[in-house]
Amino acid sequence: MADLILWAHRGSHRPGGPLENTLPAFERALAEAADGVELDVHPSRDGVPMVFHDETLERLVPGDTRALAAVDAAELRALELRGGFRMPTLAEVLDLLLGRLRINIEIKDAAALGPVLAVLPAAPDGVLLSSFDHDAVRAAADRAPRVPRAALTESGPRARDAAAWPASLLRAARADAWHPHHGLVDRARVERAHACGCAVNVWTVNDAGLADRLAALGVDGVFTDHPADLRNNRLG
Repeated sequence: MADLILWAHRGSHRPGGPLENTLPAFERALAEAADGVELDVHPSRDGVPMVFHDETLERLVPGDTRALAAVDAAELRALELRGGFRMPTLAEVLDLLLGRLRINIEIKDAAALGPVLAVLPAAPDGVLLSSFDHDAVRAAADRAPRVPRAALTESGPRARDAAAWPASLLRAARADAWHPHHGLVDRARVERAHACGCAVNVWTVNDAGLADRLAALGVDGVFTDHPADLRNNRLG
């Protein structure tokens, strides 16, 4: 069970260490030999894909209640985030990681798809696009068919759809992978996803025992804030 793919969720980050979704967090993921990283992208007002999780700045820039999409990239890059960190562009993260780790780019809304595709190579090796917005996943299938896509889910199916789920969802989204919350996973659902040719990567898993239980169900990978800790605790 030691072969789970470990995705560093927003990089490798923790209190007192690198801040999520920053270059130091991604550098830490490299140093910890994570298999891949997950990051979040919103477009700036001038259309630059910025690596940041929230729609608004306030959680990581205390007192600044603006929407990220209302601010130009140059100003966003100059902001001091909590702990003195800086917000990177997607291009900066790609320069650091492309060809070194798998990269899961979570498209936070459909408006981010065009800016993301504008900075990606035509067939980027090891890049996966994901979104909770399954319309955006379908749009990515049309606009960038050579880039694999994942459907994110945080809630389960309606009762009448349960027997075919998540296969029905994955086919409708034209997805290559399923990224569910760990509470949605059971063996039958993993098997249905695999039968569609879809990998299953589960979020967010920081407990070694939970990781082991998910591995026993057949999942392919987990998103974790602490890849080195999770690997060491599972193998220890």
